[in-house]
Amino acid sequence: MPLHTLSPLLERRKKRGKSLHLSRLACWGALLFSPLAAASLEAGKLIDLPLEELLKIEVVSASRFAQSTTEAPATVAVIEEDELRQHGYRNLAEALVTVPGVYSSNDHNYTYLGVRGFNRPGDYGTRILLLTDGARRNDPLYDQALFGNEAPIEIDWVKRLEFVSGPASAVYGPNALFGTVNTVMLEGGDINGARASLDAGTWNTQRFGLVAGQKLEGERDWFLGLAAYQSGGENFYFPEYHNGTSNGRADGLDGERYHKAYAKFRWGNWRLAGNFSSRTKDLATAPWGTMFGADGTWNRDTTSLIELRYDGDNHKGWQPSFRAYRGGYRYDGSYRYETSPNSKDRATAEWLGSEFHLAYTGFAQHKLMAGVDAQWNTRVEQVYYETDPRSAILDTNNPSRVVSVFAQDEWRFLPEWLLNLSLRHDKHSDYSGVTSPRAALIWNATPRLALKAMLGNAYRFPNAYERFYHDGNVTQSANPNLKPEQIHSRELSATYRIGQGGRVGASFYDNDIRNLIDQVTDSSGVSTYTNLGKVRARGVELDAENRWSGGYRLRGSVSWQRSKLENGGILADSPKWLGKLVADVPLPHGWIASGEMLGVAARDGNNGAVPGYGIVNLKLSSARSNKLGQVSIAVYNIGNRRYYAPTNAYLVQHAVEQPRRQFMLRATLGL
Repeated sequence: MPLHTLSPLLERRKKRGKSLHLSRLACWGALLFSPLAAASLEAGKLIDLPLEELLKIEVVSASRFAQSTTEAPATVAVIEEDELRQHGYRNLAEALVTVPGVYSSNDHNYTYLGVRGFNRPGDYGTRILLLTDGARRNDPLYDQALFGNEAPIEIDWVKRLEFVSGPASAVYGPNALFGTVNTVMLEGGDINGARASLDAGTWNTQRFGLVAGQKLEGERDWFLGLAAYQSGGENFYFPEYHNGTSNGRADGLDGERYHKAYAKFRWGNWRLAGNFSSRTKDLATAPWGTMFGADGTWNRDTTSLIELRYDGDNHKGWQPSFRAYRGGYRYDGSYRYETSPNSKDRATAEWLGSEFHLAYTGFAQHKLMAGVDAQWNTRVEQVYYETDPRSAILDTNNPSRVVSVFAQDEWRFLPEWLLNLSLRHDKHSDYSGVTSPRAALIWNATPRLALKAMLGNAYRFPNAYERFYHDGNVTQSANPNLKPEQIHSRELSATYRIGQGGRVGASFYDNDIRNLIDQVTDSSGVSTYTNLGKVRARGVELDAENRWSGGYRLRGSVSWQRSKLENGGILADSPKWLGKLVADVPLPHGWIASGEMLGVAARDGNNGAVPGYGIVNLKLSSARSNKLGQVSIAVYNIGNRRYYAPTNAYLVQHAVEQPRRQFMLRATLGL
């Protein structure tokens, strides 16, 4: 996690360059697809599953219990296991950007997700909550949610990916402002054996993965996932560094490597899970004024989590759930400078906590839940020092705790009507308590049409980095007096089922953000985090999908969004349009072709406007064979298009070029 100065993140609206034609094609193609999927197709071409089966798609992250997507008190997107495997998504971010309203950027260090027009440059996912099997993964030091190769888990271990749009602090507390991502992990019974995968790709990329598991007698089940990865990375040309002393080339400086492990054992109602990951990234972009074109600047993220969980049986309407956990995160950064002394960062967080929830269904037409959560952040340490000789600049430790209570009621007051009410109160040891309500009125007007009206509040406390980090007030100063930021959200959505294999949906949202935490720089060049004014974000999302017999599938979406400051300024990294198309086509001899077309409109950046783009990814997969396994080849950015993302303020580049065409060959073999 970079710990150096950031410039002001808010930009007044600038003249934008014209978006690339392909980005417009992706947006309008997705829009035109909506009526196409909605059209009544020949009955013989539709999949054979009855409508009732399609409606049984369930999520657990919207309310902490299983419910259909049409009855969840939020707009929910689900990516099932077959798509996760067939499309060659290499990490969580690549899958999530196919969801309506979600986009990403990469500064060749971290991957950043934007949701509904909101993605602050240099913000490490603090306003998105990441869960694995319902367990919080945002650390208490940076509040970061990691979605790229730096994520703590591999997508090969994920059975289902759930994305809940909008605020969910009424259920989960801090960070769930714009969206909640829940990864439902594989069980041993989903494997019943073992399989290994070997990847080889562009830039001397290599990866080895292993998943194994078994369902045993006596309601026991175990799962194990291992992964190791390394890549030489890209070679870059940055014109900003093409001067009398440098030719602007940064070759062989973009390497990356990681090791990850995940294990889970279940016996009856009990489950024990553990996760460890360590990822090291070389930095070729010369961030924070480090020496360009030289090695020695890198960072490492290490995460760990172990949890014990009990999910009781339903006894006379009562069903308890208990969880205890311990987590850890460490950031190590090494920075090489040309003239000033080299420096290092070390940031460490350790925390432990427990949750107890009790559900009750004894009242007719009600599903009640109440719970208590507590987390103790026992170590929240930040150290920054110069080397040769060592000179300490920052050495702080700011432990904290959060205690929460919440209650929820799902009331079916008429056969077709649901009212979902949630309320949560969180007390941080350094702040006054925050109360977060949520209400959703759901009308299943017909067996095919579902309408929702939703209101909700969410918040996040300032994290330790924003409050306490400084470098001796040379470029950044601390601000321990930051206030929590809050969001008030209003949303209307509709979903209509077409035939037996299709659906169309629409969502209209309006978000107000108060006390936005952002970084500003004074006249002397010293930056600090502060609370700014009100931000309003509003938009429309249209999406559609259809499945046909034989494995044909097509889904798409188009989103319009606008985020503005109360003074009229446009937020940086907030594209006006997004468009997505995702398709699967069966081929002869059991092969499957899968692909995505992604379009993002122009965006303002910290250092100027960045044009829009459109890219296409394609993957071919062979049929699975018990003896020969499976072979696949994927091509990312098949058109080899040049496209860019806005830069963070700690980079001098106008924009950061995103990856050009890449190939990946994978061989999977059952063991």
